[in-house]
Amino acid sequence: MAWIRDFALRRRGLMSYQFPFTVPVVMYSGSLLVAGTAAMQRDFTQPWLLVVAISLVFAPIVAFIVFGHKPATLATAASVLTGVALLLLCWPSVFLDAAPFLLMFMLGEVFALGSVRHGLLAAAGSAVLLVGAARAGHLTTYVPYLLFFLAIAAMIGRILQLQQRLVIEERARQAALTEQATADERRRIAREIHDVIAHSLSVTMLHLTGARRALQEDNDVDEAVDGLLDAERLGRQAMSDIRQTVGLLGARDAAPLRLTPEPGLSDIPDLVTSFADAGLDVESSIEVDPASVTAGIGLALYRVAQESLANVAKHAPASAARLRLYVEKGTAILSVNNELRRPVTSGPAGAGLPGMRQRIALLDGDFQAGPGPDGWTVQARVPVTPTATQHCAMHRIRMSRNETQND
Repeated sequence: MAWIRDFALRRRGLMSYQFPFTVPVVMYSGSLLVAGTAAMQRDFTQPWLLVVAISLVFAPIVAFIVFGHKPATLATAASVLTGVALLLLCWPSVFLDAAPFLLMFMLGEVFALGSVRHGLLAAAGSAVLLVGAARAGHLTTYVPYLLFFLAIAAMIGRILQLQQRLVIEERARQAALTEQATADERRRIAREIHDVIAHSLSVTMLHLTGARRALQEDNDVDEAVDGLLDAERLGRQAMSDIRQTVGLLGARDAAPLRLTPEPGLSDIPDLVTSFADAGLDVESSIEVDPASVTAGIGLALYRVAQESLANVAKHAPASAARLRLYVEKGTAILSVNNELRRPVTSGPAGAGLPGMRQRIALLDGDFQAGPGPDGWTVQARVPVTPTATQHCAMHRIRMSRNETQND
């Protein structure tokens, strides 16, 4: 039976709706059986006419199975109707004639593969043929039952089409959701890599600048060497962090990675110290207990602080920066401000500000960044009490981590 299944699957692709392979197998097998029975019920006084009638009934099936032509619903209906008309009108009436049942298979196929309009035309033609044959004395009195069975066949075909449409739409939705999830994961990884690189490069450049000045201005080799060693250490740490982030995309059978905890509020003082050690003039005031916020909020605020200080080091390394983190009316507020030594000019948009804005938006917070009376200010406001949006975001983060660990 395997070859039947494979053959049916290959031919299934030619249909308007890709039904399970059992549907065309049952439909065409039933048509062949009924057509053979109808032929055996006729005498062979008109052999050529019988051959023509059966050929017309078999034509759509042969065209589909043998030649692989996609069946046209109206052509199928016309061919089968003509063949059944010859079987009914060119021979005397037969008790329990099988020929009318060919119309049921035809109607089921037309309603399953074609439009409602084509189905109604085929149903009207079938009803006219049966009523006309009965009035001409070529059918017995069970015509009402045949019409009822025709209606049942049409309903089954229509239901099959609607069901298959739902299956196709659901598959399309699942594919879209999978594609969206993949895109979201790529953006998340891109944000993580961007945050790591931006922070590490900014601090590294500060160390390199300090080393250059130590050599040029003070001729202090020891201070320059210390700056270069710090830059080298940060570069290696950045490479390790990037390798770990990218390694999460590794093969399913790869050895498990030793994952380090995600940074949070408790790591912000060390972050500020790293920038200060690199030569950035930065002050901080942290008035929030790290245990009072969730890990997701802590990570988001840490990344905002990291990106903001990295931007200060990149665009205004000589200016003083101030970082403040506090809670006001159930909302954690992170503010990073630095002096503006020159007017703000528009340039190509980077990934830093949109990434910070998206992180805060996922936690149902508010993000603002721009020039003000005190210089350039970045402010992130996140509700400390988890909202429905935060619960949803944290659930997605936990699910993503669980899937990564299971992989």
